[in-house]
Amino acid sequence: MRKLIYLLMICSFSIAQVEFKHECSRERASSRWLNDMSTLTENQDKLDISYYRIELDIDFGSESISGSVLIQGSVGMDHPDSLEFDLLNNMVVDTVKFNGQVTTFNHQNNLIKIPAPLVVIPEGYSFSVNIKYHGTPEYCGASGFKFDEHLGVDHVWTLSEAYCARSWWPCKDDPSDKADSVDIIITVPSAPDFIVASNGTLQSMIQTGDKKIYHWKENYPITTYLVSLAIYPYTVWYDQYISQLSNDTMVIEHYVFPDRFDDSYSNYLLTKDMLVLFSDLFGEYPFINEKYGHADFGWGGGMEHQTLTSMGGYSQNLIAHEIGHQWWGNLITCKTFHDIWLNEGFARYCQALWWEHQNGEEAYFSFMNDHAYYGGGTIYVEYPLNNSAIFNASLSYNKASWVLHMLRHIVGDNTFFQILKEYGSNDSLAYNAAATSDFKHICENVAGIELDEFFEQWIFGDYHPNYQLSWWSESEGVYKIKIDQTQSTGYFTMPIDISLIGSQGALAIDTTIVFNNSGPSEVYELSGLDFIVENVVLDPDGWILKEVSYTTAGLNDIIAKNISISKAYPNPFNSSIKLDYYIDYDLGDMDIIIDILDISGKRVQTLINKRKSAGFHSIFWNSKNNATGIYFIQLSAGSYINTQKIVLLK
Repeated sequence: MRKLIYLLMICSFSIAQVEFKHECSRERASSRWLNDMSTLTENQDKLDISYYRIELDIDFGSESISGSVLIQGSVGMDHPDSLEFDLLNNMVVDTVKFNGQVTTFNHQNNLIKIPAPLVVIPEGYSFSVNIKYHGTPEYCGASGFKFDEHLGVDHVWTLSEAYCARSWWPCKDDPSDKADSVDIIITVPSAPDFIVASNGTLQSMIQTGDKKIYHWKENYPITTYLVSLAIYPYTVWYDQYISQLSNDTMVIEHYVFPDRFDDSYSNYLLTKDMLVLFSDLFGEYPFINEKYGHADFGWGGGMEHQTLTSMGGYSQNLIAHEIGHQWWGNLITCKTFHDIWLNEGFARYCQALWWEHQNGEEAYFSFMNDHAYYGGGTIYVEYPLNNSAIFNASLSYNKASWVLHMLRHIVGDNTFFQILKEYGSNDSLAYNAAATSDFKHICENVAGIELDEFFEQWIFGDYHPNYQLSWWSESEGVYKIKIDQTQSTGYFTMPIDISLIGSQGALAIDTTIVFNNSGPSEVYELSGLDFIVENVVLDPDGWILKEVSYTTAGLNDIIAKNISISKAYPNPFNSSIKLDYYIDYDLGDMDIIIDILDISGKRVQTLINKRKSAGFHSIFWNSKNNATGIYFIQLSAGSYINTQKIVLLK
């Protein structure tokens, strides 16, 4: 029998320490909520871009591009001293026209500066800038515009996140300002039958002599780093998404390297199923009036270019991750890269949701455990100045996905998915940009609870709670449970599920209660229980990113003094681990239980459960059927418990 009980508990803890922690928390939060550092100049921040028209002629022989970009926009409340656009210095600017007239400009420090047309530019003043330029794009590490080859055939691809759209086209290169629409017009040689794939819908393909001109148009708002090109003699195949919400249909387009067609086909077929799932969970696919698709490219991962993801592989994990980005990253983009977790943590969590849908709850928890991160560092990116700081897999992806995992349990499934739907359909955020504070506000409004502490400790704080649980029986039907937080980095306020495992006659009992834990040391009293408690497990299902150890306080000190246990060895281990223990002859025979527990405290295997004589004993655990990870080996003798952490590496 398993049941869930919410109880009011009697708590004992250090008030002074808890208050100090909260004061530090407020101070840290106030500075971080207000920190909006970005790459924008002061003058750029005064411009609102509404439209780009990108026209490029690509020369594979010289590995260069030439063309023009038309930029339309307006001026905000504050007038700029100059109009400024990002373009790396190595690109050569030929001419600049402002509102149709050739104008002077300065191209230094990776900025094109155009003098303001008026001493005071009024609010709402509309402008049009046309920049003609040429050059060989400078490849920005793992980003930018890449002249490449696949199997000896020319291949061009782009990947502009975070700050590398400016490496190949002039723009206001910041995620906070989305153009309402973009035209992308690309000229390539006819041979060897190049296909140009890009955002939105194909307007035309015109053959002119030995050239082909592709015209793509993105009619949904889009940020600069999501504008993309993928050029190759692709094999193209099509599928169809049928909305379960409206019965509308949409084309799915796959631009595949011919040699990868067979290997990628079966997983790419799952694209429509993922679109159905995520539309059900988050709201309709955001770009249903255009398309979704994949274009193979020469980078090893994936990039969620709007409506057409660039793919360096075709695993289900990668496909699910990039489709999830169409909502979380494209529909709503992080306002600055401080908050990249709103893109990457959400997309990582979409992978878990896919496996839950495909294979059930066990697969979901297995995925989350495989992506747990126990190290330092904050999810909030303090200094988002380069890709390594921004795209930290442990923090921006894995730990951030755990924030959503924990939030889901705190508010409940129905509320959690309602939060995501409200977030994705919010009038101010949809097809726009968001900060952590915006998401937090939606969560609080939908759930009806205050979440300052949750976001402060998990987004702006680092590490995780280390819980130590001990429990004992005071008298018949009365038990006490003590939870200590032993980490040195501040205390976490979290609701914690506690599983009470026991018996009532012949009936096995498994009851879950919830403690609202917030201090360094808290004692909870349970009274009036009508069953015998035999074991207590903290967070049995694994909803909290944590480490936990178990001790038994105040019971059978004689046993504790007369049982000697060595450290399990070798540790870490890759197949078998040994535990030695000694029972003093003064104790005589003892009932010994030795269990293997997983990271959530669930029993994986019982190695021994029998009466053992006094003397030296050894036991081995053969882990050949168990996955890599953290486990605990726990010896129980009466009310005495000794727990050791062991690490299995395969």
